[in-house]
Amino acid sequence: MVDTILLEILARGIAIGGFAVTGLALVLDRRTTPARWVGGLFFACAIAHVIEGYRPGGVAVAPLVVCVLSVATTGLFWTLAYALFTDERRFSPHRLWPAVGLVALWALARSMPPAICKPFWLAFNLASVGLVAHALLMIWRGWRGDLVVQRRRLRGPVMIAAAGYILLLSLRDMAWIGGLPGLPASSLLQAVALAALATAASAALLRAEPLLVVTPPADAAAPPSPAPVMDLTPADRLVLARLATAMDEDEVWRGEDLSISALAALVGAPEHRLRRLINGVLGHRNFADYVNGRRIEAAKAALASPDLALKSISTIAYDLGFASLGPFNRAFRAAAGVTPTEWRTANTPVPARVRLIETGDASPKADKTA
Repeated sequence: MVDTILLEILARGIAIGGFAVTGLALVLDRRTTPARWVGGLFFACAIAHVIEGYRPGGVAVAPLVVCVLSVATTGLFWTLAYALFTDERRFSPHRLWPAVGLVALWALARSMPPAICKPFWLAFNLASVGLVAHALLMIWRGWRGDLVVQRRRLRGPVMIAAAGYILLLSLRDMAWIGGLPGLPASSLLQAVALAALATAASAALLRAEPLLVVTPPADAAAPPSPAPVMDLTPADRLVLARLATAMDEDEVWRGEDLSISALAALVGAPEHRLRRLINGVLGHRNFADYVNGRRIEAAKAALASPDLALKSISTIAYDLGFASLGPFNRAFRAAAGVTPTEWRTANTPVPARVRLIETGDASPKADKTA
């Protein structure tokens, strides 16, 4: 019994140390990006989760504030996944709502009388599983277009680790809700799992961290900063030349189904080489952003053209390769800071004669003067 307690304390100590090192490495860096601040908060809550899980004799000993931070961990995992794997340019406070919502559900379930509390705890657990599932879906969906090699390799282990741990917690909690016997030595299993997660997170994130997190441009519409100069081989230069031709002259980005593999086939290069060049030379971290950058610039020109004023925004979006209006609106707003309609209103020049009519000075003399 004593050996089990000591082993659990040791495992939780390792977990706290691993989470603390990783969180501090993120917070102490001078680059203030969403992934850094959210990451620091997430790892602080992860430490609280490790502490809250220590219940000698089945009795909770953690103070209320530690319990609240522990509950917020799952919601912050979703927020961190969004910031880290989607290259969010600036922190959006509404991304914290999942964590706040989980804490509210937990507080509600905790306040219920024992006779009726189990349905509320079930809702809390289902919400937690749903958030993790959505975060994993988000991580998986962006895998194909991720141009940062280290981050792309990290997606699989993150998904497996998160899914495995949430499954462990869910089995434990669902067993209690259903009145079934709990997992044997579940507290020790949780401690060992957390120690393994903390160690793996420290090793993976700290090694790949300079490439995972970058300083976003001050202007959302600004192009990515040029990457450090690479040693290019003749083959690399040939691929870049073909890529420039395909994008600038052939405008292959107008194709709705354009993918990194299809573009690699068009320029006659291995996919891994094309990924490395787009990321390492052109400075893009995501293939969708690379392609959408061309589309948004073309959309700005089309929306500002008086000759295309009768052309609907949806038609412009389809002509530029967007499958539907929703993704176009989101991409345009992220790049330009305004909606396509607002851009068209503010940037379409008014013809001289129309300007005279609007000002009430449309006399023949004024028209000739104009």
